[in-house]
Amino acid sequence: MARKVGPGQYVRSDSGDSLYAISNLSTMWLKANVPENDIPLVRVGQEIEVRVAAVPDRVFKARVIAIGATSDSTTRRVSVRSEIPNPDGALKSEMFATFKIATGSGETSPGVPTEAVIWEGDLATVWVEIEPMLFRRRKVRIGLEQDGRLQVREGLNPGELVVGRGAIFVDNEWRQ
Repeated sequence: MARKVGPGQYVRSDSGDSLYAISNLSTMWLKANVPENDIPLVRVGQEIEVRVAAVPDRVFKARVIAIGATSDSTTRRVSVRSEIPNPDGALKSEMFATFKIATGSGETSPGVPTEAVIWEGDLATVWVEIEPMLFRRRKVRIGLEQDGRLQVREGLNPGELVVGRGAIFVDNEWRQ
C-alpha cells in the first residue's frame, strides 16, 4: 500500500520508519459509528448491508466482529467494526460507505412522524385520537429514528391515529 524506499536508496537498520506497508485486501473492515442509544440492539455476528458510493449498484454483506468499549464524548457514537469479503477488489481503503444493521427479528411496531412526539426531558408523549376531534395525551417509549419517523416501542398500537403536524399546538392548548 505504501513504499518509502526506491532503487539505489541507502537503507539503515536504525531507521524508525517502515519501508513498506503491505496489506491483504481480500477482506476489508467497515468501521461504523453507531449512535450510543442504538448500541444495545447491536450484537457481534449480526449481518450488515453495506453500500459504497463508488459502486452504487452493488450491496455488500458483512458481519459485526467487534463493538467498541467507549462512546465518543462529542458525537455520542460507538465504533462498530465488521468484515466485508472483497474477493474481486472492488472495495478500496478509506472509501465512504453507508450501512444497515438488522437489529430485530422483523417484529412490527408503529412509527410516527418526528413532529408528533412532544419531548419533556426524557419523557416522550403523543396525542392519540380517541374519537373524531377528541384526543388523549399518552406516554410512549421511543426507539429508532429513520427517514423522519420515530419507532414507538411502547404506548401506541399499530393503526392508532396520532396528531402529526401541530402536535405542539395541541399540547400547548392542553397546558392552558
